[in-house]
Amino acid sequence: MIKRVFSSLYVLLFVMFPAHSAAPEPVTLTLASDYQVFTPALPLNHYDMLWLAAKRSLTIGVYGIETPPLNMNVSTGRYRGMNADYLLFLENSLQINVVIKYYLTEDQALAALKAGSVDAVLTSPGSKELPDSPFLATLPLVRAYPTLVTRQVDIMKPLSDSKNVVTVAIKKGDPPDSFIRTVFPKANIVPYADNYLALASVANHESDYFFGNNLTSSFILARDFYQSLEIVKFWREPQTGNHFVVMDNQKQLLDILDTFISSLTEQTHKQVAQSWVDTGNVSFLNKTMKFTPREERWVARHPVLRVLINPYYAPLSMVDDKNEIRGLLGDILNLIQLQTGLSFEPVIANSNSDMVDIMRKGGWDILPTATYSPEREEEMLFTHPFIATPFVLVRLSSSEPADVLTPGSRVAIPAYHPLTDKLKSKYPGVDWVIAENTSTALSKLMLGDVSAVVSTQLASRFIIDHYYPGSMTYTRIPDEPSAQIAFALPRGAPELQSILNKALDDIPPKEILNLAGKWVKAPDVKIGTWNLYNRPFYLVVGLAALLVISSLLWGVYLLRAISRGKASRAALSYQLILRQTLSNAIPVPVYVITPEGELESYNSAFREFFTPERREMMNFSLFDRRSPLADVFPSVQQEIQQGLKPDTVVTHHLVLNNGEEERLILHWLTSCQMPENMPATLICGWQDITESRQLMKALQIEKDKAIDASQAKSRFLASMSHEIRTPVSSIMGFLELLTTRKQSPEEMNEAIQLAYSTAQTLIALIGDVLDMEKIESGNFALVPEWVDVEPLINNTVANFAGLARQKNLSLTVDCRLEQGKTLWLDPQAIKQVLSNLLSNAIKFTSEGGVDVIVHTQALGEERVYLTLSVLDTGMGISPEEQQELFKPFSQTRAGKGQVGSGLGLVICREMVERMAGQINISSQPGRGTSMMVTLVTQISDNAPAVSLIAESEANLPAVLRIIIAEDNPTNRLLLRRQLDILGYHVDEAEDGLQALELIKNQDYDLLITDLNMPNMDGITLTRRVREQDQQMIILGLTANAQTDEKERCLAAGMNLCLFKPIDLQQLKAALSGVHRNTDVIALEEFIDMHTLEAHSLGDKKLMSHMLEQSRIENDKDLNAALQALSHEEWDLLQHHLHRINGTMQLLGATQLHLLAETLENQLASGNPAPEIEKGMALLGERIKAFSTAIEVYYATNRT
Repeated sequence: MIKRVFSSLYVLLFVMFPAHSAAPEPVTLTLASDYQVFTPALPLNHYDMLWLAAKRSLTIGVYGIETPPLNMNVSTGRYRGMNADYLLFLENSLQINVVIKYYLTEDQALAALKAGSVDAVLTSPGSKELPDSPFLATLPLVRAYPTLVTRQVDIMKPLSDSKNVVTVAIKKGDPPDSFIRTVFPKANIVPYADNYLALASVANHESDYFFGNNLTSSFILARDFYQSLEIVKFWREPQTGNHFVVMDNQKQLLDILDTFISSLTEQTHKQVAQSWVDTGNVSFLNKTMKFTPREERWVARHPVLRVLINPYYAPLSMVDDKNEIRGLLGDILNLIQLQTGLSFEPVIANSNSDMVDIMRKGGWDILPTATYSPEREEEMLFTHPFIATPFVLVRLSSSEPADVLTPGSRVAIPAYHPLTDKLKSKYPGVDWVIAENTSTALSKLMLGDVSAVVSTQLASRFIIDHYYPGSMTYTRIPDEPSAQIAFALPRGAPELQSILNKALDDIPPKEILNLAGKWVKAPDVKIGTWNLYNRPFYLVVGLAALLVISSLLWGVYLLRAISRGKASRAALSYQLILRQTLSNAIPVPVYVITPEGELESYNSAFREFFTPERREMMNFSLFDRRSPLADVFPSVQQEIQQGLKPDTVVTHHLVLNNGEEERLILHWLTSCQMPENMPATLICGWQDITESRQLMKALQIEKDKAIDASQAKSRFLASMSHEIRTPVSSIMGFLELLTTRKQSPEEMNEAIQLAYSTAQTLIALIGDVLDMEKIESGNFALVPEWVDVEPLINNTVANFAGLARQKNLSLTVDCRLEQGKTLWLDPQAIKQVLSNLLSNAIKFTSEGGVDVIVHTQALGEERVYLTLSVLDTGMGISPEEQQELFKPFSQTRAGKGQVGSGLGLVICREMVERMAGQINISSQPGRGTSMMVTLVTQISDNAPAVSLIAESEANLPAVLRIIIAEDNPTNRLLLRRQLDILGYHVDEAEDGLQALELIKNQDYDLLITDLNMPNMDGITLTRRVREQDQQMIILGLTANAQTDEKERCLAAGMNLCLFKPIDLQQLKAALSGVHRNTDVIALEEFIDMHTLEAHSLGDKKLMSHMLEQSRIENDKDLNAALQALSHEEWDLLQHHLHRINGTMQLLGATQLHLLAETLENQLASGNPAPEIEKGMALLGERIKAFSTAIEVYYATNRT
């Protein structure tokens, strides 16, 4: 049927607009409106009046299919509806003829406006966004609000749902999808061509909801779906409306139309809407509610109000599955929310008693179903009543009206009903039964518990029609006024009272009656009453369950009583077994005795403590001397006599013989509290502490040793302080003599030699301490290799020849070794042992001499017995001192007068023992000393031996580019001067950052760096350099002479780690293996040496000086030129190139002179930057090679 109607409409439109026309001609419609209303003259100015007088007629364009009730009957050539009424007002107000032209689409209408065929276009609500330039839109003529529609049978469906998928029907684009998804996030939105088709899909169960505007929805529902669909909620935003659209050059017409729209009063809008719309007329929302400043502040502080809801007071108040407020109150609160912006949340109370409890606690803001009475006004505030309904008496249809309020009858009345006191006073013979609410009261009536119920006609009619149809009837209570239903508020909310009064007064009474009728006639509204009856249900179920459980428990009790005897016997057996097992599992002896000393029981540990012979006597009483515990019982008896308290453990240290030996034990006993009819019992046991006491004694001995060692170390530290201060004082004294007065060369040389010798002694002293620390910490390790022993012995003894000559002592070596044989030894350890023994021998020998004897004795083909002896003719050592000689920090009386740590012989013995050897001493006071080292080692005649002969002079490279990084100025100066003596040019840096910057700008062959520096240490510097350069030699310097420190340096990428202080010989040895990274080009390749000799008059020294100065200046100019190039400072670049050119001309470096001159000319002629950069790169490489050639020449020829 619907499709046939629309097919006819489209056929009619095609008849009106022929198909052969690409752009159909507009149809002029007759303005059909019979609405008569007084239209006052508009406040227009003189120019507007003249414009209207000249205009005489105003052509309005309209478009699209019918949108009732705004525009209707277009197909008949007449224009009716709310738009027609407003256009009639416009015609009368402006005193101008209004012509209506109809177009098929909005685009056609706007095109006609743009062409000047019409003066304005009247839009439709819900159309696409208002057109922009070159168009202007007036104020909205009619406002429409979003409206939700569903089936009457589903009127209690939730008004929002975020979990379930629902189908929502709309007219295409009205409202927008974004708004719908704020209400139904998972909605399946189905657009239709018009509102009718969308509403029909809901009525036909194809959709769950319809979203549209209130005007169109209300009109179509009243016309086509009044028995199947219902409006359930309104929203304030997003509003839609219709506007007049004019050209942007018709500003005067726009102002006239806005003036007309502004002049329309709320009453005018209401009258127009009421003539077309019955239900859903919310035109009163066009009027903005005016609040006082105090009310505005109150609304801002209370955006959400708590509404006290009885969900069983239908049709006034109900809640749906989402606990949203429904019923008549839900709709009224929806309208109030649209007017005020306030939000409402329900506070559920299942009965009137629950309501009173909540109100007393203050957990509410609004009671929306309160019946007004003057007595109640003293307790709370009331708004204006929004509906009135008579008080009625509900009875069964089968009962007689006269039997209702007679004495003896039972009448139910809801708790806290406003008529309770009045009716009780008026009908004292009636038995008044207080019910929780109207629903439960009517339930009692249906069950026959009461003969009547006091209620209101509105509530009674709804409940009877929906739950007890035909079973009940009602009559009005005589002489009682109607119930005035209003909102009750707390006494402290007068602002809320004023706000709600304004909102209720603006809602038309007809709208409230329509809403009430909607809910009264709503079909199949089910109210869940589980909350009302769940308590009695649970009580009955609980009592029944209690009865069943009691019966079951009694049966279980009887069964358990039968099996309890068996269980007790089994438990006793279990306890006995558990006690015996637990007792035997205890690893210490435990036994039980009576106070008289009778042994009752014991565990396995008690039995195993004694020998088999003693076990045979365990059954004797403890007071019997034959008992193994006869010596223990007196202590136990003494505690019994003193009154041993229960739960108190008493201990004694005793000696107990187990049959083999006496053991020291910690004996304990405690009293076990027994029942009154049983004798007391003592539980005893002991812990054998013999071993622990022995361990404690051993620990005490070790502690004493540790204390002695600590005291020895303290004495050592005091001695070391003296030993270190003595050479330091000597060094300072000699240096003071050198700096305070002039001395002869011999005196100066002597002072320097003595200071140097004293410093070497100090270093040896510190070395001994460090070696001892390595030994004690376990970091000392031998590194054996095949060694030719004879050169090792000779070289070591040769180091002490000078010292022996100073003391006029003879020093001889007797090596009785097999020629061509090598031994498997640690050469450094052998050298250190021999050096220490020689040092002591020479130190304590004043006349005579020192002999070193080395010989081997074969122990097979591959093993020999090596003996190393050092004999002196010194003062000798007493037997008492010999006993203490190899202890740490010990010294003889004569040794305490010498510089030394007292660790040398300790270190020697440790090294020899680690080589599986022995060191022995033979000495007598006044007759000298003999120290003999013996050890077994492997021998070979094929293994290559390590050469230990030092080269007299290291082969040093002639030229090296060296950079040193050292934060200590003194150390940096010393190292620079040492390298200067060796003939090397050095660049200096105070820390790792400076060194890294220099390395980036220069090519170096060698980096010597300290490990501990600020900003960047030597380890980090090494890692950063190795990221870019793997060829540079890096030497580390550190004062921490630990093995792990050296390993850390090598792991970071250093080639060698040297320990401070470092002398010239060590430095030479370290530099002997360093080679330049690149080949050096001869200086003759760059300059004419004859020209340079002529300029310097043949003075080699002057020629070297000229070359060195030119190298320094060239480097400066080259760096400055490169920096100027990077900043594109061309004048500054040309200045430095000119300086380089002049220097090269002076030296006769023709190639470099021509290259610099070419770059100058390119700059003068304005050559592009890339060519300049390429030439500068070549010049930089050539100047660096030239500087290296100068360094080689300078190092070779300087004097």
